[in-house]
Amino acid sequence: MVFYAYVKHSNDDWSARYLITFASRAVADEWWRAVSTTTVVKFSESIRRINARFYTHNTGRAHIVDTLTTNGVATQFSNKMFFTLLDDRGGRHLSVIPSPDFADHISGNSFFIRSKVTPYDYWYCPLSSDCNASDEVYVSRTERTRFRISLSGRGTAGTVMIGSDEIVITLTNLNLSVNVIASSGQAIVSNAPTKSKFKFSDLLSRFTVGPTLTKDNQKLDMKALIYSDDEEAEWELA
Repeated sequence: MVFYAYVKHSNDDWSARYLITFASRAVADEWWRAVSTTTVVKFSESIRRINARFYTHNTGRAHIVDTLTTNGVATQFSNKMFFTLLDDRGGRHLSVIPSPDFADHISGNSFFIRSKVTPYDYWYCPLSSDCNASDEVYVSRTERTRFRISLSGRGTAGTVMIGSDEIVITLTNLNLSVNVIASSGQAIVSNAPTKSKFKFSDLLSRFTVGPTLTKDNQKLDMKALIYSDDEEAEWELA
């Protein structure tokens, strides 16, 4: 699904205003990673991301539209996004972009993790009283657990995460991280650091919902959360 963002000039409130149309939310974050880390410093030092849908640029140093045509910046995205010049401040109209509710994928923040298809299904970790190092992670429609998602390296807090990044998923209040039992694929939490290696794209697509749990022949409002090599489910951060 296409994703939109606004751009304004960092030194005035009337000129060089744009609407960016990205092929997807993932493309937007990947484009920003390329721009913010380019060695062509006039771009990396002058274009700023205020949030996922608002950027600023200083055309006296680097024009944001030139990120798609300047070698070493973000030319690989030329067929995945485009810029539309908006009216200056004196114009009579402004294209208002849709504003769906979504979480910004910032490393170090905490999130609920829910199904994109059935957004009332959440990841849930009912810890035992002694916080056992093999407590399982489930999917529930009545309970949910908040997880902290961070890039693996040090000093990465605040970075926008993209699909190819290696991440660590931890509980917010305990030093326990999400791992996977190799033999069954069951998701668990165990003592950090994590032994299982996940990419951010794995979190969003590699976990699937297993069978409903039972206790004393009664169905519980919990289903197994299973890691799979096949992309069988879609999850989002909330």
